Amino acid sequence: MRASWGRTALVVGGIATGVTLIVAIDIINASVIANFQRSIDLMAGPAALEVVLGVGEVGFPEATVIEVANDPDIVAAIPLVRGTVALADEPERALALFGADLVAEEELQRYQIATETGRRDLLRMMEDPSSVLISSGFADRHGLAVGARVGFVTPSGVRDLAVRGLLETRGLAALLGGELIVMDLPAAQMMLGKEGRIDQIDVVLRPEADVAAVATRLRGRLPSELSVVRPARRGEQYERLLASFQAMLTGISTLCLVAGIFIIYNTTSTGAVHRALVMAGLRVAGAEGAQLFRLLMLEACILGVVGTMLGVPIGIGMAWLLIGMVADSMGVIFKLRFPVQTLTIDGETLVIASCVGVAAALFASYFAARRVERLEPIGILRAGARLPADRPDPWRYVRWWVLLVVASIVLLAVGDRTLSLALANLGATLWNASVIIIAIPVMIGLEAGLTRMLSSLFPAEGEVAAQSLFRSPARSGVIVAAIALVLTTAVVLTSLSHSFRDSASDYVGHLFQADLVVSAVTTEGGYLEVPLPPEILDDLAAVPGVERVEAARVLAGQSYRGERIGLVALSDGFFIPERYPASWYRSGDPETAAAALRAGTGVNVSTTLADRFHLAVGDELELTSPTGLVRVPIVGVVADYISDRGSVILDRALFVERWQDAAIHRVSVYLAPGASLDAVRQGIEERLGARFRLKVLSLPEVLEYHDAYRRRAFAFTDAIQLLVIIVTIAGIFDLLLSTIVERRRELAVWRLIGADDRTVRRAVMLESGAIGAVGAVLGVAVSVVTAWIWVRINFRSLLGYDLAFSFPALATAWYVLLVLSMTVLAGYLAASRAIRSPILEGIQVE
Repeated sequence: MRASWGRTALVVGGIATGVTLIVAIDIINASVIANFQRSIDLMAGPAALEVVLGVGEVGFPEATVIEVANDPDIVAAIPLVRGTVALADEPERALALFGADLVAEEELQRYQIATETGRRDLLRMMEDPSSVLISSGFADRHGLAVGARVGFVTPSGVRDLAVRGLLETRGLAALLGGELIVMDLPAAQMMLGKEGRIDQIDVVLRPEADVAAVATRLRGRLPSELSVVRPARRGEQYERLLASFQAMLTGISTLCLVAGIFIIYNTTSTGAVHRALVMAGLRVAGAEGAQLFRLLMLEACILGVVGTMLGVPIGIGMAWLLIGMVADSMGVIFKLRFPVQTLTIDGETLVIASCVGVAAALFASYFAARRVERLEPIGILRAGARLPADRPDPWRYVRWWVLLVVASIVLLAVGDRTLSLALANLGATLWNASVIIIAIPVMIGLEAGLTRMLSSLFPAEGEVAAQSLFRSPARSGVIVAAIALVLTTAVVLTSLSHSFRDSASDYVGHLFQADLVVSAVTTEGGYLEVPLPPEILDDLAAVPGVERVEAARVLAGQSYRGERIGLVALSDGFFIPERYPASWYRSGDPETAAAALRAGTGVNVSTTLADRFHLAVGDELELTSPTGLVRVPIVGVVADYISDRGSVILDRALFVERWQDAAIHRVSVYLAPGASLDAVRQGIEERLGARFRLKVLSLPEVLEYHDAYRRRAFAFTDAIQLLVIIVTIAGIFDLLLSTIVERRRELAVWRLIGADDRTVRRAVMLESGAIGAVGAVLGVAVSVVTAWIWVRINFRSLLGYDLAFSFPALATAWYVLLVLSMTVLAGYLAASRAIRSPILEGIQVE
């Protein structure tokens, strides 16, 4: 270890990298769930049961409270509404709005809603519906005091609200880090456009009441579309929702651990080259092969422990750095707010990650240790530390490669059909493993061609480079495989991002084919803006230069067969078949479907929903709504990217009738012939700017808006990708340097008979450049297939989105250039090291 600190550090770094990412991603996963559950618990307060529609994001009639409260074991039935607002001066920063019954003092105590100045603040709020309570922390951050009137952006427009009191930072006020306001229930309902509707009923029972019995009675008495669940079950629902995303993160961390194992294998193998003379000398002195094997495994164990000890604390630090980006990514994908205030560190997870790190080091070192154990010591001493030539049977590797590829295809096919996360990930892993195996016969097959090509370019240097390259095709194949896997990792992550961007941009571009798109500035989750009141349609239509307007509404929290799907309610103008490409409909007749949609007698479903629940055109879809069960036939299966679990597209009139919600998320504005876009935009801002905080975007600006959120959704993968590339390239560099150590005698003899420094450097750089070129070509070929697998199969199984495959050609070209540059640079540095070595030192073993 002391003799080669660089190699020791590289092995430790490879282990630490894999452990770091496993620990970081496990902590992030646990922290998101724990904080989400904490938010639900704070919202639930003392409630033993909750009454919600679906997953609690769809409102239902307020009259349900009376029916719930009639049960003799129920102490209180507490209605709540929720929404999103923002400060008028900071409309981009969303705040949660909670409406609660502030009349009953017992209920306030249960939810720990208390002001710093006492009960009179709450009584004054009853007299003034424009009153709000804010947390003391929020007041300090924004310099607000009791009595101040503050402008808030609400779904009904900009409102001046009076701060009547400051909430103590406990209970409900501790939610979202205090970034919330509390209003009396009727005032909040009016503010949010939810008159007569509530989002949730919290049920507080007598201490001796049987929770299960009460729940059974309520389910029998309430409409079937309402759910009666324990608050913890809500957390379980969202935990299931996030499971796919967390599986993707775990897959990425596993990929990084594989990269770490590969680095350890490479470095321990090259360590055997560097120490071949020492090991041979020990064997001659009487040491047995088994003793050397145990020695090397002990060394690997020590390095594994050191790497793990470094990886665990670094993983905790990385979790702290990445958790904001990951939570932001989840918010974009699931259109939810994920406030993560504390890290959740599980000791069991750290122990498992530590064991995995040590086991990985032992596994990776096993093969090199076995090779050293079997070496013939006299041959090593005579050859001057050159290991025996390794020319395996290429067809044996090809047979194993075919076996792995067939197994991968079967697993991927079954995983695609069943949407199994485990099978899809296993299939992709086997495909990646096959790359390592096929690289060796590829190098053997290229021997004749590459030798001729290198010799024709530079006769002497090319011949030397080719002989060195193919003296051990197994080792050259390992280096090529390492380069190919690095390139594949980078291309796959970039392909996911590009495919998501291109698919979503194509969808948005066809959906909002308008001159201008109007929406609120404030978002309620991810990119989805807060809804606007329906009256805004008439105001926009009255702006000079506007020919017509069309409305769109997205309900992200609709429940269907236990899954959280999306509803997309569109006005009639969106259902014009000509505005969509022919490929948009996977099944169903566009003309027939459009007529049924406009009449409210049919719905389209997304390909994601159809695949997940095996739905087809003609099937009857059953959806829960505030007015009861909605049964409507499916008339089309189309591409849609509103929800990862699938979505239903229906006419806005049907949505308003059955879901009793006329709010609007976006308005498509079409200009009259000859009207100026800038003039109409200015007219909208002048007419509505004082009442609302609006985004008025052209179609290119809408696409850029979504693209910015797409970049946010995949921002965390850039950090992981960069880490893998840096560490793996370091492993490749070490491999190339090891070839110089093994060839130090032949390079010294070559210099002795007249080769100058430039000739030696050119030969080594030709070798490294050839390895880089073969690795890049193999990497591009593998990355095309791997990226397709991840985009079309794994990503669909993991996150549900059915994406069109988009290969990032320009990014791939950049990665190829980077790989070639790094391998040539490694060859240059290795050659410089060889040139600096004294000739006599190189030949003294003779």
